[in-house]
Amino acid sequence: MKTFRSIVLGFLIGAHTLAFAGGVEAQGLPKGFSEGGVTRDQIPKEPGWKAPAYRGWEVLSIPGLISTYYDLDLDGALDYMVTRKIIRKAAAEETEMTQAIEIAQFDGLAVYFSHPVIYFANKNPLFYCLGLDYRKNCSNIWIDVSEDGLNGNEERYDLSTPRPNVQ
Repeated sequence: MKTFRSIVLGFLIGAHTLAFAGGVEAQGLPKGFSEGGVTRDQIPKEPGWKAPAYRGWEVLSIPGLISTYYDLDLDGALDYMVTRKIIRKAAAEETEMTQAIEIAQFDGLAVYFSHPVIYFANKNPLFYCLGLDYRKNCSNIWIDVSEDGLNGNEERYDLSTPRPNVQ
């Protein structure tokens, strides 16, 4: 009986893996995505808030981080996220939108509007995440410690492999 259960369990796991791999290719995501084989050369450039792929942002439960979400293949499911460090905040009641934009441009920052807080974050992301599940967990994540944009110095990030100089 245990052998039969093991065979059935193995079959179900194999079938799930094949279905996931097939679904990934259908979504137009990079080849090797389901196996974690995506390279840093395949990290998509962030489309920006004016792009049809833009789906919004949120302040994360980890203090000091803010994420922006995208649906790159426009299939209705989030598949790309970038995370930035929040540099400072301002009260929305004391700072007008045009003034906040001018401040962000002068300081080279990204600005996120909400009420009652306006967030100023680094212009370039700290984390790039390709492949999100329904809980917004990442399948493939890279860190750009220098936060200088996509230029090839991004490293694959894995919580089980600590990196020096990453806090």
